[in-house]
Amino acid sequence: MNDLSGIVGMRSPDRVVLRVRSLSPYTAELTSEQIGVIADIAERCGAGFVHVTPRQTVEIPFIEKGYIAQIRERLSQCGLSTGSTGNSVRHVTACSRWCLFNSSPMSGVAERLNNDLAIRELPGKVDISLSGCDFSCVRSRTSDIGVIARTDVEITDKKCKKCSLCIKEPLGCQVDAIRITDDGVEIDTERCVRCGFCTNVCRPGTLRVRSRGFDIIIGGRGGIKPAEGVYFKTEGTEESLMNTIRKILDRYSELALDGERIADVLQREGKEVFLR
Repeated sequence: MNDLSGIVGMRSPDRVVLRVRSLSPYTAELTSEQIGVIADIAERCGAGFVHVTPRQTVEIPFIEKGYIAQIRERLSQCGLSTGSTGNSVRHVTACSRWCLFNSSPMSGVAERLNNDLAIRELPGKVDISLSGCDFSCVRSRTSDIGVIARTDVEITDKKCKKCSLCIKEPLGCQVDAIRITDDGVEIDTERCVRCGFCTNVCRPGTLRVRSRGFDIIIGGRGGIKPAEGVYFKTEGTEESLMNTIRKILDRYSELALDGERIADVLQREGKEVFLR
């Protein structure tokens, strides 16, 4: 780990902010033990409070520089580390694994990517965000690499009971792609966004999952010059998704100038260079 990893400067020259990331269990999940350790560090070495960042890390401000080494040692004993700064893969974010809307829970992929890529140095910063459904609560469309889980739905020969759960809020279709007729249920494939919500609530099994996959979006970013990413490709398994993300980072490392984001490379070279 870089000696400056996870250290953010403050206006006071002898104080810093420590940015803490969880490598286990994953991203935004912290155990009660970890929360207690962070709270104790903030109380003993900081100002008695912390800040939770948009990328699901915890910042402990007003830390005296002389405490950094011993704090890092204590954090490492409970699955925490400092990081998510500089030209690197920032903390991989994902939505919660218990959300009712999940097409595919993304927490396991987030944990694997965080452990695999936590210390990888790159030409610039890279945000990776993993969404379990099309709501994209972790802003996958405006991240350097975004993933949105998808579900392809099929209509079975099991008789529709016309309960209407598949078209009603809060857990039914959000885009009016389903219609219940005298003959049963119909899906408008032009409207369907492959969220799979309908399969979660269809009790008779008229609607069921045909397949699952992951849409990959690249080139998004926030900040002063925000940009929405572009669709890259769809992968069918977690393994192929992981491999594609690694290949994107490899290609980015080859092509990017110092400090450039993936969006800059896309603008200069086009999406096709990442497909080679």
